Amino acid sequence: MKHRSGRFGDIIMTLLLLVIGSALIYGNIFNRAVGDFMANMLVMPWVGAALGAVLILAVVLRWAGGCRKKKASYIDFQADDGSVGISTKAIQDFIERVCKEFAAVKSVSTQLIQDKGMLDIALGVKVVSGNKIPELSQVLQQRIRESVRESLGLEEIRNITIKVLEIVGDPGKHVEEDPETE
Repeated sequence: MKHRSGRFGDIIMTLLLLVIGSALIYGNIFNRAVGDFMANMLVMPWVGAALGAVLILAVVLRWAGGCRKKKASYIDFQADDGSVGISTKAIQDFIERVCKEFAAVKSVSTQLIQDKGMLDIALGVKVVSGNKIPELSQVLQQRIRESVRESLGLEEIRNITIKVLEIVGDPGKHVEEDPETE
């Protein structure tokens, strides 16, 4: 409920600032009679103080609204005995740990997208030079899908997208041995 009241306050303050700004522009450029009326109103101490308080309050509310912690989001699924929710942060951490089981993966970042009851997983990986990226991607996708299903119980995985962000390391150092030359 606190989130709604913050949004309501944002809307009210934004509308109030738009009205005050529009009236000032209209009164000073298009209709000088309105501008003179507003200038006479601002001469009264309580009107000027109220306008100043509104402007300060608007700034303070924006700062306070920006400082709020984001509420953790969850991915829910139905289990035999009811509903289970797993935080997206926990799922991301789990997937990153699975990826780090592969020596070819130097680092990974994970993004989860939930759409129509299905889960899409997007990975940004840095791969160690000398590895075959198509094979690594296929094995990584399969391992993530299996691990998430078995350990977390999430069955509705639609896509696992892997984007290679960087290939790290010296390509000359990693040389594969040819089995025929042995």
